[in-house]
Amino acid sequence: MPVTNNSTANTGYAKFKPGAYFFVAPYGTPLPTDNSTVLDEAFKNMGFMGDQGFVFSNSSSTNTGRDANGDAIATSAGEVEKTLQCVFRELKADGLKVVYGQGNVTDADGVLTVHDKGPNSEVYSGVIEALLADGRKDRKVIPQMVPNQLGSETMAYTELVGKDMTFAVLLDGTLGDYYVDYIDSTETEAA
Repeated sequence: MPVTNNSTANTGYAKFKPGAYFFVAPYGTPLPTDNSTVLDEAFKNMGFMGDQGFVFSNSSSTNTGRDANGDAIATSAGEVEKTLQCVFRELKADGLKVVYGQGNVTDADGVLTVHDKGPNSEVYSGVIEALLADGRKDRKVIPQMVPNQLGSETMAYTELVGKDMTFAVLLDGTLGDYYVDYIDSTETEAA
């Protein structure tokens, strides 16, 4: 196998696609299979997100089998938990419906009405559109996610109002994935 040097071309900071970068649709909506196809019209723009961006948390455990002496003799994969945390900065119907549930938000006669009954259990799919520092596209597809934890909300003149939300990211039974990333390569040419 040939030895290759490390390359800074494969590193980069994430910025997000100007104009819109976080999209959510009902679970079952056709998902993109690359980083350039136009999203299905069911994907709605969630608006501005908090300045910490998107935090993807992962935790897992292993099960260890032991013999009569307490020595480890086998291991197997245990529990896996993945979450996505972000802050919704725009107070608009499409985003608030994802946070609180489709039936708990109305926008009629110039008034946005939100009934906070806790996080909803509706299942969604998500897409995050990022650009690496060198302009390479990085599209992260989340096939199945459920809003399961509302965080703190601060209302003060020193901080933008926002809805802190954590999504449980579920293993998609059809694809077998938690996430699918489509990143422009520095090592192969586009077809």
